[in-house]
Amino acid sequence: MARSMEIENVWKEGRASEPELASVTSGDLQAMVSSRVKKERKTVSQFVWAVIVYQIILYSFLARTLVRHWGETQIMLLCLAGGALYILLTVAFLRRVRTLFSPLKAPGAAVPDVFQKVAGEYARLADFFRFKKRMDWIGVPVSCAIIVLVTFTLFVEGGVAGNPRGSVSVFAAWIGMSLVAIHAENKKRFISPLRSLEQVLEDLKNS
Repeated sequence: MARSMEIENVWKEGRASEPELASVTSGDLQAMVSSRVKKERKTVSQFVWAVIVYQIILYSFLARTLVRHWGETQIMLLCLAGGALYILLTVAFLRRVRTLFSPLKAPGAAVPDVFQKVAGEYARLADFFRFKKRMDWIGVPVSCAIIVLVTFTLFVEGGVAGNPRGSVSVFAAWIGMSLVAIHAENKKRFISPLRSLEQVLEDLKNS
């Protein structure tokens, strides 16, 4: 709330000051708002890098298993199928990331005002969050299934077919832990930044 009052005070001072000082005050306001927007973008970028690292680890796991067990048809098919399926999610994710972090205005276009800039950032982040939630419904079960299938095939006698209850239990436990982590991640990396941007928009409306 202290930062919100600061924005409102700078805005009011700018409107009440002499014309020659108004542009300076407006620039200060834009710098302040831009700083808050960058802070929220940094929070989201940390999530993006974490996802990229996780996917690299998953692909490395599949590649290492494929090379180490080359010639074992069942394991090779599992690794290839898992990688082919998950790469579709990776491509969709990278496309959304490019959209999220691309400039809001085209080269040569007019510079948007402060409110429009924040509103645009909010809309892009909200859209990415909706995509992220849809991706979680697909990506989490797929990645958990890949790990459980490969692990049971390699290290548990009889594999998944010979240990249906054990494999299902491990899969369910993995899903449960993932959901808990995702809930905390969403709150920190998306819900909190979105609420912060909502507050900035509200402050600008009331100024």
